[in-house]
Amino acid sequence: MRTQLNTKNDPLKNIMNPFTLDEAVSLIYRLAVLKKDALQPGKKYSITQIGHICGVLTLNDQIEIVIKFHDEMRQFTKEEFYNQVTVLD
Repeated sequence: MRTQLNTKNDPLKNIMNPFTLDEAVSLIYRLAVLKKDALQPGKKYSITQIGHICGVLTLNDQIEIVIKFHDEMRQFTKEEFYNQVTVLD
């Protein structure tokens, strides 16, 4: 019996692993908000709550995402990103 290996990348499956370069680059130019600022469905975010994923850093052999918010710039590891950030569609 032959089995087929499922090679689709599920970002939540390997949340403890660091970002791969392809995963990190695929998020660039997307908009994101912090989960602590999440709103009820149907309400609009203010411009100060929305961040722009603007870059990728490599520190200590770990790839991190850089998000520029209105008043600050923050960097996130993969675990921090999926625990603290929601990507807007």
